[in-house]
Amino acid sequence: MQKIIYNRYGDADLLELRDDFPVPDPKPHEVLINVKAAGVNPVDYKIRNGSLRFLISRKFPKTPGSEVAGIVEKAGKKDSKFKKGDRVYGMTGMGGGGYSQYLCIDESYLGLMPERLSFQEAATIPLAGSTAWQSIVDKGLISAGSHVLINGASGGAGMFGVQIAKFHHAIVTAVCSDRNIDFVKELGADFVINYKEKDFTSLPKKFDIVFDAVAMSSFSRSKKVLNKKGRYITTVPSFAKYLRTMFNPFFSKKVFAFLVDPSGKTLDALNVLVFQDKLNTYIERSFPLHQASEAHKRIETGRVRGKLVIRTYD
Repeated sequence: MQKIIYNRYGDADLLELRDDFPVPDPKPHEVLINVKAAGVNPVDYKIRNGSLRFLISRKFPKTPGSEVAGIVEKAGKKDSKFKKGDRVYGMTGMGGGGYSQYLCIDESYLGLMPERLSFQEAATIPLAGSTAWQSIVDKGLISAGSHVLINGASGGAGMFGVQIAKFHHAIVTAVCSDRNIDFVKELGADFVINYKEKDFTSLPKKFDIVFDAVAMSSFSRSKKVLNKKGRYITTVPSFAKYLRTMFNPFFSKKVFAFLVDPSGKTLDALNVLVFQDKLNTYIERSFPLHQASEAHKRIETGRVRGKLVIRTYD
Protein backbone atom coordinates (compact mmCIF):
# COMPACT_ATOMS: atom_id res chain seq x y z
CA MET A 1 0.00 0.00 0.00
CA GLN A 2 1.03 3.62 -0.46
CA LYS A 3 1.61 6.09 2.34
CA ILE A 4 3.57 9.23 3.12
CA ILE A 5 6.48 8.98 5.54
CA TYR A 6 9.28 11.11 6.95
CA ASN A 7 12.36 9.91 8.83
CA ARG A 8 13.34 12.98 10.82
CA TYR A 9 11.92 16.32 11.90
CA GLY A 10 12.25 19.09 9.36
CA ASP A 11 10.63 20.89 6.44
CA ALA A 12 7.88 19.75 4.08
CA ASP A 13 10.30 18.40 1.47
CA LEU A 14 11.08 15.50 3.82
CA LEU A 15 7.67 13.98 3.05
CA GLU A 16 8.12 10.92 0.86
CA LEU A 17 5.61 8.66 -0.89
CA ARG A 18 6.35 4.94 -0.43
CA ASP A 19 4.43 1.99 -1.88
CA ASP A 20 6.13 -0.96 -0.16
CA PHE A 21 4.13 -1.17 3.06
CA PRO A 22 1.85 -4.11 3.89
CA VAL A 23 -1.80 -3.56 4.72
CA PRO A 24 -2.01 -3.64 8.55
CA ASP A 25 -4.22 -5.97 10.58
CA PRO A 26 -6.53 -4.41 13.19
CA LYS A 27 -6.19 -5.12 16.91
CA PRO A 28 -9.33 -6.09 18.86
CA HIS A 29 -10.22 -2.46 19.64
CA GLU A 30 -9.52 -1.25 16.08
CA VAL A 31 -11.00 -1.32 12.61
CA LEU A 32 -9.10 -1.31 9.34
CA ILE A 33 -10.32 1.37 6.96
CA ASN A 34 -9.58 2.05 3.32
CA VAL A 35 -8.76 5.74 3.55
CA LYS A 36 -10.30 7.83 0.78
CA ALA A 37 -9.34 11.29 2.05
CA ALA A 38 -7.38 12.91 4.86
CA GLY A 39 -7.77 16.43 6.19
CA VAL A 40 -4.69 18.66 6.42
CA ASN A 41 -4.29 20.58 9.67
CA PRO A 42 -1.67 22.84 11.29
CA VAL A 43 -0.97 20.10 13.84
CA ASP A 44 0.30 17.91 10.99
CA TYR A 45 3.17 20.23 10.12
CA LYS A 46 3.84 21.10 13.75
CA ILE A 47 4.41 17.41 14.46
CA ARG A 48 6.49 17.04 11.29
CA ASN A 49 8.77 20.01 12.06
CA GLY A 50 9.29 18.92 15.67
CA SER A 51 7.36 21.70 17.39
CA LEU A 52 5.24 19.13 19.27
CA ARG A 53 7.92 16.49 19.81
CA PHE A 54 7.38 16.71 23.58
CA LEU A 55 3.86 15.28 23.12
CA ILE A 56 4.49 12.33 20.80
CA SER A 57 6.64 9.25 20.33
CA ARG A 58 10.13 9.81 18.94
CA LYS A 59 9.91 6.69 16.80
CA PHE A 60 10.47 7.05 13.03
CA PRO A 61 9.35 6.75 10.30
CA LYS A 62 6.20 8.76 10.90
CA THR A 63 3.16 9.30 8.72
CA PRO A 64 1.22 12.59 9.03
CA GLY A 65 -2.54 12.91 9.08
CA SER A 66 -4.87 13.49 12.01
CA GLU A 67 -8.30 13.05 10.42
CA VAL A 68 -9.61 10.68 7.78
CA ALA A 69 -12.68 9.42 5.95
CA GLY A 70 -13.01 6.04 4.30
CA ILE A 71 -14.62 2.61 4.17
CA VAL A 72 -14.36 -0.10 6.81
CA GLU A 73 -12.49 -3.14 5.48
CA LYS A 74 -12.36 -5.28 8.61
CA ALA A 75 -13.06 -5.04 12.33
CA GLY A 76 -10.71 -6.40 14.94
CA LYS A 77 -13.51 -8.05 16.94
CA LYS A 78 -16.79 -9.75 16.10
CA ASP A 79 -18.96 -7.44 18.20
CA SER A 80 -17.61 -4.20 16.73
CA LYS A 81 -20.21 -1.50 16.11
CA PHE A 82 -18.77 -1.11 12.59
CA LYS A 83 -18.97 -3.61 9.75
CA LYS A 84 -17.27 -4.05 6.40
CA GLY A 85 -18.51 -1.44 3.94
CA ASP A 86 -19.47 1.22 6.51
CA ARG A 87 -18.56 4.77 5.48
CA VAL A 88 -16.77 6.26 8.48
CA TYR A 89 -14.74 9.27 9.51
CA GLY A 90 -12.68 10.13 12.53
CA MET A 91 -9.47 11.26 14.17
CA THR A 92 -6.24 9.26 14.32
CA GLY A 93 -4.89 10.76 17.54
CA MET A 94 -1.45 12.30 17.97
CA GLY A 95 0.16 9.30 16.30
CA GLY A 96 -1.02 10.48 12.89
CA GLY A 97 -1.12 7.99 10.03
CA GLY A 98 -3.87 9.48 7.88
CA TYR A 99 -1.84 10.07 4.71
CA SER A 100 -2.12 6.40 3.80
CA GLN A 101 -4.30 4.10 1.70
CA TYR A 102 -5.11 1.89 4.70
CA LEU A 103 -5.15 2.63 8.40
CA CYS A 104 -6.03 0.81 11.62
CA ILE A 105 -7.82 3.14 14.02
CA ASP A 106 -9.42 2.80 17.43
CA GLU A 107 -13.13 2.33 16.80
CA SER A 108 -14.01 4.76 19.63
CA TYR A 109 -12.42 7.51 17.49
CA LEU A 110 -14.81 6.90 14.60
CA GLY A 111 -18.32 7.88 13.61
CA LEU A 112 -20.58 6.99 10.69
CA MET A 113 -20.35 9.56 7.90
CA PRO A 114 -23.47 11.58 7.11
CA GLU A 115 -24.76 10.35 3.76
CA ARG A 116 -24.82 13.78 2.17
CA LEU A 117 -21.06 14.27 2.58
CA SER A 118 -18.40 13.16 0.13
CA PHE A 119 -15.28 11.51 1.53
CA GLN A 120 -13.30 14.72 0.98
CA GLU A 121 -15.92 16.81 2.76
CA ALA A 122 -16.14 14.36 5.65
CA ALA A 123 -12.36 14.31 6.06
CA THR A 124 -12.35 18.02 6.93
CA ILE A 125 -14.52 17.62 10.02
CA PRO A 126 -13.15 15.18 12.64
CA LEU A 127 -10.22 17.19 14.03
CA ALA A 128 -11.25 20.76 13.17
CA GLY A 129 -14.92 20.21 13.95
CA SER A 130 -14.19 18.36 17.18
CA THR A 131 -11.74 21.07 18.24
CA ALA A 132 -14.41 23.71 17.73
CA TRP A 133 -17.12 21.70 19.50
CA GLN A 134 -14.98 20.76 22.50
CA SER A 135 -13.68 24.33 22.77
CA ILE A 136 -16.96 26.22 22.50
CA VAL A 137 -19.43 23.72 23.94
CA ASP A 138 -17.46 21.56 26.38
CA LYS A 139 -14.96 24.16 27.64
CA GLY A 140 -16.77 27.38 26.78
CA LEU A 141 -20.15 26.23 28.15
CA ILE A 142 -21.94 28.17 25.43
CA SER A 143 -25.62 29.00 25.84
CA ALA A 144 -28.23 30.97 23.96
CA GLY A 145 -27.29 34.63 23.92
CA SER A 146 -23.60 34.07 24.72
CA HIS A 147 -21.26 36.62 23.19
CA VAL A 148 -18.54 34.67 21.38
CA LEU A 149 -15.42 35.99 19.65
CA ILE A 150 -13.60 33.65 17.27
CA ASN A 151 -10.07 34.61 16.26
CA GLY A 152 -9.17 32.96 12.96
CA ALA A 153 -12.77 32.46 11.93
CA SER A 154 -12.01 31.62 8.29
CA GLY A 155 -9.74 28.64 9.02
CA GLY A 156 -10.76 25.06 9.74
CA ALA A 157 -11.58 25.15 13.45
CA GLY A 158 -12.76 28.77 13.18
CA MET A 159 -15.09 28.01 10.29
CA PHE A 160 -16.79 25.25 12.26
CA GLY A 161 -16.69 27.35 15.44
CA VAL A 162 -18.81 30.09 13.88
CA GLN A 163 -21.44 27.59 12.78
CA ILE A 164 -21.48 25.70 16.09
CA ALA A 165 -21.87 28.96 18.01
CA LYS A 166 -24.74 30.08 15.79
CA PHE A 167 -26.42 26.67 16.18
CA HIS A 168 -26.47 27.41 19.92
CA HIS A 169 -28.01 30.84 19.24
CA ALA A 170 -24.93 32.81 20.30
CA ILE A 171 -23.92 36.27 19.10
CA VAL A 172 -20.73 35.77 17.11
CA THR A 173 -17.91 38.21 16.37
CA ALA A 174 -15.48 36.81 13.81
CA VAL A 175 -11.88 37.96 13.37
CA CYS A 176 -10.29 37.42 9.95
CA SER A 177 -8.50 39.17 7.09
CA ASP A 178 -10.25 41.49 4.66
CA ARG A 179 -10.41 38.85 1.92
CA ASN A 180 -12.45 36.52 4.16
CA ILE A 181 -15.03 38.97 5.49
CA ASP A 182 -17.79 37.87 3.12
CA PHE A 183 -16.91 34.22 3.75
CA VAL A 184 -17.37 34.40 7.53
CA LYS A 185 -20.57 36.43 7.11
CA GLU A 186 -21.92 33.59 4.97
CA LEU A 187 -21.04 31.20 7.80
CA GLY A 188 -23.33 33.23 10.04
CA ALA A 189 -21.09 35.69 11.90
CA ASP A 190 -23.02 38.65 13.30
CA PHE A 191 -20.02 40.99 13.40
CA VAL A 192 -16.67 40.83 11.63
CA ILE A 193 -13.34 42.42 12.56
CA ASN A 194 -10.56 42.81 10.00
CA TYR A 195 -7.45 42.11 12.09
CA LYS A 196 -5.35 44.16 9.67
CA GLU A 197 -7.30 47.25 10.67
CA LYS A 198 -8.21 46.62 14.31
CA ASP A 199 -6.85 44.64 17.24
CA PHE A 200 -9.78 42.78 18.79
CA THR A 201 -8.19 43.03 22.26
CA SER A 202 -8.75 46.81 22.13
CA LEU A 203 -12.52 46.49 21.75
CA PRO A 204 -14.73 48.04 24.44
CA LYS A 205 -17.11 45.09 24.12
CA LYS A 206 -16.88 42.14 26.52
CA PHE A 207 -17.28 38.49 25.55
CA ASP A 208 -18.33 35.32 27.37
CA ILE A 209 -16.03 33.20 25.20
CA VAL A 210 -12.88 34.02 23.26
CA PHE A 211 -11.96 31.07 21.04
CA ASP A 212 -8.47 31.62 19.63
CA ALA A 213 -8.71 29.12 16.79
CA VAL A 214 -5.31 30.07 15.37
CA ALA A 215 -3.46 30.57 18.68
CA MET A 216 -2.24 33.97 17.52
CA SER A 217 -3.26 35.89 20.64
CA SER A 218 -2.79 35.14 24.34
CA PHE A 219 -4.80 35.12 27.53
CA SER A 220 -2.87 38.11 28.90
CA ARG A 221 -4.09 40.18 25.96
CA SER A 222 -7.50 38.57 25.46
CA LYS A 223 -8.59 38.84 29.09
CA LYS A 224 -9.17 42.55 28.51
CA VAL A 225 -12.23 41.69 26.39
CA LEU A 226 -13.52 38.87 28.59
CA ASN A 227 -16.41 39.51 30.92
CA LYS A 228 -16.00 38.76 34.62
CA LYS A 229 -16.69 35.04 34.18
CA GLY A 230 -15.40 34.77 30.62
CA ARG A 231 -13.52 31.83 29.17
CA TYR A 232 -10.45 31.96 26.92
CA ILE A 233 -9.80 28.81 24.86
CA THR A 234 -6.76 28.24 22.64
CA THR A 235 -5.96 25.37 20.28
CA VAL A 236 -2.21 25.26 21.04
CA PRO A 237 -1.15 24.09 24.50
CA SER A 238 2.02 25.17 26.29
CA PHE A 239 3.43 24.58 29.75
CA ALA A 240 2.54 28.12 30.84
CA LYS A 241 -1.04 27.78 29.61
CA TYR A 242 -1.43 24.36 31.24
CA LEU A 243 -0.17 25.84 34.48
CA ARG A 244 -2.68 28.68 34.32
CA THR A 245 -5.45 26.15 33.63
CA MET A 246 -4.62 24.42 36.90
CA PHE A 247 -5.37 27.67 38.74
CA ASN A 248 -8.78 28.19 37.11
CA PRO A 249 -10.65 27.45 40.39
CA PHE A 250 -9.03 30.53 41.93
CA PHE A 251 -9.93 32.99 39.15
CA SER A 252 -13.23 34.14 37.69
CA LYS A 253 -11.80 34.31 34.16
CA LYS A 254 -10.88 30.83 32.93
CA VAL A 255 -8.15 29.60 30.59
CA PHE A 256 -8.30 26.37 28.58
CA ALA A 257 -5.37 25.14 26.48
CA PHE A 258 -5.99 21.55 25.48
CA LEU A 259 -5.49 18.90 22.85
CA VAL A 260 -8.67 17.78 21.17
CA ASP A 261 -9.99 14.41 22.33
CA PRO A 262 -10.59 11.86 19.53
CA SER A 263 -14.21 11.03 20.22
CA GLY A 264 -16.92 9.26 18.29
CA LYS A 265 -19.41 10.89 20.67
CA THR A 266 -18.30 14.35 19.53
CA LEU A 267 -18.71 13.26 15.92
CA ASP A 268 -22.23 12.07 16.73
CA ALA A 269 -23.00 15.56 18.10
CA LEU A 270 -21.58 17.19 14.96
CA ASN A 271 -23.64 14.83 12.80
CA VAL A 272 -26.80 16.35 14.26
CA LEU A 273 -25.75 19.72 12.84
CA VAL A 274 -24.80 18.18 9.49
CA PHE A 275 -28.17 16.42 9.22
CA GLN A 276 -29.93 19.73 9.88
CA ASP A 277 -27.75 21.50 7.29
CA LYS A 278 -26.32 23.68 10.08
CA LEU A 279 -22.70 22.58 9.59
CA ASN A 280 -21.04 22.94 6.21
CA THR A 281 -17.45 22.79 5.10
CA TYR A 282 -15.31 24.59 2.55
CA ILE A 283 -12.35 22.97 0.79
CA GLU A 284 -9.86 25.44 -0.60
CA ARG A 285 -7.92 22.76 -2.46
CA SER A 286 -7.60 18.98 -2.77
CA PHE A 287 -4.19 17.35 -3.31
CA PRO A 288 -3.30 13.83 -4.52
CA LEU A 289 -1.31 11.75 -2.04
CA HIS A 290 2.00 12.32 -3.83
CA GLN A 291 1.63 16.10 -3.37
CA ALA A 292 1.52 15.96 0.43
CA SER A 293 4.57 18.23 0.67
CA GLU A 294 2.77 20.89 -1.38
CA ALA A 295 -0.24 20.64 0.94
CA HIS A 296 2.03 21.18 3.95
CA LYS A 297 3.69 24.19 2.36
CA ARG A 298 0.26 25.71 1.78
CA ILE A 299 -1.04 25.08 5.31
CA GLU A 300 2.15 26.58 6.75
CA THR A 301 1.34 29.94 5.17
CA GLY A 302 -1.48 30.38 7.68
CA ARG A 303 -3.66 31.79 4.92
CA VAL A 304 -5.89 28.84 4.09
CA ARG A 305 -9.61 29.51 3.78
CA GLY A 306 -11.48 26.56 5.20
CA LYS A 307 -9.59 23.29 4.78
CA LEU A 308 -7.10 21.45 2.60
CA VAL A 309 -7.59 17.77 1.79
CA ILE A 310 -5.35 14.94 0.62
CA ARG A 311 -7.04 12.23 -1.43
CA THR A 312 -5.64 8.72 -1.80
CA TYR A 313 -7.11 8.22 -5.27
CA ASP A 314 -6.83 10.15 -8.55
